[in-house]
Parts: sequence; C-alpha cells; structure tokens
Amino acid sequence: MPDRSEWISRLEALYGSYLETAAALERDRRFGEGIFGMKGGPADDPCHERFAEDLRALLESFGAAKPSGGELRDVLAWIYDAPQRDRAPKCAYWMLVAVQGLTRPLLGDLAPEDAAALRRQLEKAYPRYARMPVQNELLRELKAAER
Repeated sequence: MPDRSEWISRLEALYGSYLETAAALERDRRFGEGIFGMKGGPADDPCHERFAEDLRALLESFGAAKPSGGELRDVLAWIYDAPQRDRAPKCAYWMLVAVQGLTRPLLGDLAPEDAAALRRQLEKAYPRYARMPVQNELLRELKAAER
C-alpha cells in the first residue's frame, strides 16, 4: 500500500495535470466561444469528465487499500481544500467543488474526531452562503460520522 505522501502525490499529479489542461483551454479560447451558455468552449471539453473519472478510480483504489485514519483524513482534507488552494481556471473551479462529492463513500471509515475536524474545515472554508449542495451533503454526513 502506498504511504500517505504517495496518495497525496498522486492527487497532486492528477489535479496538476487537470488544472494545466483547463488553463490551456482558457488561454486558447476563441473569441465568443461558449458565450451566453452556448455549447463549445473550455467548459464543454471532455477533460472535465476524464478528471472526475480518474479521481473516482483513484479514490476507489485508495479506499480498497484500507487507509489508516490519518491517511484518510489527510487525503479528504487535501481534496476539500483544493478549490481554495489551487487558483483554478474558471472552467475548472466548479468541477473541483463537484468532485468533493466523490469522497462520500469514504466518510463512513472516519474516526469521529477526524469527521469533526473535516466538518470544521469545510465550514470555515465555505461559508453557509457560498456552499454548494454537494458541500451541504458532505457536512451532513460528516456530522453523522462524528457520533
């Protein structure tokens, strides 16, 4: 089983590659592309779905490796912090938030104190008025895991 730093390294590589691709899409965008919600443009590129699927596979592998409580907490904290930490291109920011929901299958394995720490991290990073539905669901599940 890879150690904690290896899992974080894998996440960094996956997110880094995705953010580089998204930045290139934004940089190379043609005038008017995707304007007014029309199809086309960086937001419609298949790289977003590929990223989500690659992250899903990585998290499934991570969960199957039966990580320790500390490893699990660190990986989840890293994912929850990504939209705040990484200066994401506009077309990628919402995907970084959406993929936080992929962590839900792992929440049941958290120790109550780790669930509480992650809940506090999410509440601080994403004020109530700025939260997306996926983050509200995560907060509910983390609160339940605290018991």
